[in-house]
Parts: sequence; structure tokens; C-alpha cells
Amino acid sequence: MATYKGIQGYSVQKLSSDPTASETVGQLWYNSSSGKFKISVAGAGAWSSGGNLNTGRAAPGSAKTGTQTTGMVFGGTGGPLDASFVDVTEKYDGTSWTEVNDLNTARRTGVGVGTQTAAQWACGIGPGSPDASVLNEIYDGTSWSEEAACPQKGQGGAGAGITTASLKAGGADAPGTTGNVQTWNGTAWTEVNNLLVATAYGVGAGTTTAGLCIGGQGTSDKTESYDGTSWSEENDLNTGRNKQAGWGIQTAAIIAGGTGDPPVYALTEQYDGTSWTEVGDLATARKGLAGGGASNSSGYVAGGEPPYLQATEEFNDPSYAIKTVTVS
Repeated sequence: MATYKGIQGYSVQKLSSDPTASETVGQLWYNSSSGKFKISVAGAGAWSSGGNLNTGRAAPGSAKTGTQTTGMVFGGTGGPLDASFVDVTEKYDGTSWTEVNDLNTARRTGVGVGTQTAAQWACGIGPGSPDASVLNEIYDGTSWSEEAACPQKGQGGAGAGITTASLKAGGADAPGTTGNVQTWNGTAWTEVNNLLVATAYGVGAGTTTAGLCIGGQGTSDKTESYDGTSWSEENDLNTGRNKQAGWGIQTAAIIAGGTGDPPVYALTEQYDGTSWTEVGDLATARKGLAGGGASNSSGYVAGGEPPYLQATEEFNDPSYAIKTVTVS
């Protein structure tokens, strides 16, 4: 014998306006204003537009453990000449960027880590000053101060951690690329075990006891993980690249953009602790961009090139949407 529900079906709520998509995933309703049936769905991660930086730039640092409402970008370059090196620091509240106190020394392609109230910008390259490549500045939420210099000059190192426990892996210094790794304890630097493969212009994620070094020099697709003592090789990226943005933890990281020398990518990949999966592309392909986030489910990117971009994009996974149900 047929059941009542089988005979009568299910009731559908009638609403005059659509509810919030993220709070009604899987629910069906009838929108009386539009005369349409609607349903809320959760899709794969996607990017949306955010507020523009005040100063467009490439190769800046960022507060990598910041969120979409507590972002921070500092340094970089606004052009090909030394005079275009940037010392500007900006904070993001999820809507707009605000300029705060500048770096002491303008430079690009350093190692940036930390949060909006406690950030670090180590090494890099500055305008006509070889000493800029070993500078180490710490931000306390108000201003920048110079701390103990990096033990090895260079640019393009991968960074992870916070201002009292950070890691700098690899980098470029004449005549080539290094696999050297140093950790910072808030006071001093310590040499630790090298990367398995020397690289520069990769990106880091995680902490000093559970970190990642991802991609790098040329079209490297390598991922290495760090356990506080040694490095291990993990599954490769789907698309090798360098000068990408990246953030997250050792078991939930994300990278976006970058270059394969010469292609510039909009590609985004998520890491689950085992393998990389391609998700939604950036709206604007770019390299030398900054970014940050707590894990691979949300975050932001800002700046990059070409040219010297101001645009910010925000990532959310899952991406929620309301769709019209078609009937025939």
C-alpha cells in the first residue's frame, strides 16, 4: 500500500524573498515574488572580488596567517627601477585597505609571515643596498623594528610560522639557489636541516614543527614537509610554478597564481595533507602576489603582476549559491 508521502509528496515552503544560501544548503522553496522554485547548493571553492590595495605592487610580503578580515601586505616593488621599491604597509578589514606605518627599509621578495598585529619581513632585496638582503623587521601592531639580521642574504625564500617561531627555507643568492633553512625564535636565527631540493621563489605554509615548502624555481612541482627536524618529499603539484601565493597548515594548504616562466597562472590548488586538487581559478592571472588565510577553506590574495596590481580576491570553499529549479 502506498504511503501518504508517496501519494501526497512533500510540502514546499513559500517565501517572498530568498534566504541566505549558506544557511539553507539542500533546501527547496518557492519564491512567490519571482514565481520560481529555488534551491541552495554548495559548490567547489571559488574566488570573489575584494577591495583594492591603495598601492599596487608585486612581490610584497603578507601576514600569511591572517584572515579575510585581518589581512596585511607590506613592501614589494611598483616598477622595474630601484626607486620603485615599496615600503608601504596596508591592513585589510575584509572591505578596504588602510595604510599604516611603513617598513624601515623598502624591499621585495623577502619572507613574510605572521598576523596583522605581529608580522615579520625577513631578507629580500632593496634599492641599491646589499645590506637590505639580510634585514629582518618585526611589526608589533603599530610599527616596524629591526631585529637580528638573517644569517644568509638572499631573496625568494619560503616562509612559515609566526614572529616568535618562523621558518625561512631556500632562496636565491649569487651564484645560485640554496636549500638552506633557518628558524627564528623571536630573538635569534638557527640553522637547521636543508631542503631535499634547493629552490627559490616557492611558498611556505604551516609552522616550524609542521611546515611545507611548495613549488619554486622554474616550474618546480615539488612539495616538501618539515617535522621540526627533517624534510620529506610529498605528492607533487598538478602544475609546477614559482612566485605564487600560499598559506594554510601542513594538512590543509592552498596555492594560487604564479608563473611557469613565462606563462602566468590563475590556477588554484588545494592540499589535504596527501594530494593536491585543482579548484576555482583566480579572476586575474598573476605572479608575485601576496596572500594569507587560516586554512585551505578561506583566504585572500592581493597585488602581483603584470602590471603592478591593486586587485584583491577572496577565496571561500565551499562556495554557496541559490539556483532556480527548472521544470518541464
